[in-house]
Amino acid sequence: MFVGQNSITIDRTFQCLLFDLGHTLWYRDERDLSQLEREANQRAIDILRQTQQSSPLLSENDSEAGRLLRDMLLKQFKIEIEKDPYIEPLGSTMVQQVLHASGWQNADPALGQAIFDALQVNIARSRRLFADTISTLQKLQTRGFQMGIVTNRYWGGVPFREDLQRMGLLTYLDYGKMAISADLHIRKPNPDIFLHALNACNADVKTTMMVGDSLIADVAGSQQLGIFAVWKPQNYAEIQAHMEANEGISVAEYNQRQMDLFKKEGLAASLAQRIGEDEYPAMECFARGHIRPQLIIDNLSELLSWL
Repeated sequence: MFVGQNSITIDRTFQCLLFDLGHTLWYRDERDLSQLEREANQRAIDILRQTQQSSPLLSENDSEAGRLLRDMLLKQFKIEIEKDPYIEPLGSTMVQQVLHASGWQNADPALGQAIFDALQVNIARSRRLFADTISTLQKLQTRGFQMGIVTNRYWGGVPFREDLQRMGLLTYLDYGKMAISADLHIRKPNPDIFLHALNACNADVKTTMMVGDSLIADVAGSQQLGIFAVWKPQNYAEIQAHMEANEGISVAEYNQRQMDLFKKEGLAASLAQRIGEDEYPAMECFARGHIRPQLIIDNLSELLSWL
C-alpha cells in the first residue's frame, strides 16, 4: 500500500517507478562539463577541417569555431522541438542543417553523423549523482519495485549506455526498460514515450509513478495517461516560498491535500489536458493551478517514506 508521511493510506498499490535523469537522479558538474565540451568541440572541428571545404565557421580559431558549432546545433534542436515538442529530431540531420547554413556544399548524412557523434559529451565524467540516488534506488530495488527511465536527450546509443554502466546505475536500472528520446525519436510530454517504458516494464498506468523535475514534460506528460506524478523541482525553495506566500500552506500540507484529493477523486484528467495549450512558463502553470503534481519532493529519498 501507499503510506504517506502523515499516515495517509491511498487505495493504490504501486509496482513500478519511472524516473527522469537530469536534475532527478543526477546534476551537472559545470566545471568538468565545460572542459569536456571543449574537447568534444575540437574533435568535431578536426573532422570539418579534414573535409578541406571553406566556410565562415572555419575562419575562426578552433576554440571559437567549436563553440559556435555547438551553439548553432543546440539552437537548431530548439527550433525543431518548438515546431513539434513531441518529436526528438535526428542529430545528424540537425548537424546537416547547421552546416548548410554555414556554407557547406556537401554536408551529407555521413558527415552529419560523424560530427554529431564527435560532439557527444561523456556523461559519466560530466554528471554527478545526488547523494541519495544510489541508496534510494537500492532500497526500492530491495522492496521489489520495477524501475525504468523516461528521459529527453539529444545523444543516446552505446556511449550513453556505457556511461550509465560506469556510473553504477545499471546495477539498479535495466537498460532495456529505458525510454530514451534520442533512440526512440519521440520525447516527453509525448505519451508514447511513457507507454514505451510501461511496456518495457510490463507495468500498468494505475500502478506506476513518474518522478521528474519538469512540470510539463514529466508531470503533465505522465498525467495524460493517468500516471501518478511526483515533481522534484530544481527550484524547490521557490515553490515552497510561493505556496506559503500565496496559498498559505507548506509543501507538506500541499502533499497531504493532494493525497486527500487523490483518495477521493483519483487523477484529475483536466490537469493534463492543458499540455501544449498553455503559453505560460512552468512556474506560472503551477501558480495558476493548470498543472499540479500529486506530490512535491526536494530529495529522492523522500519517496521511501511514501512507498
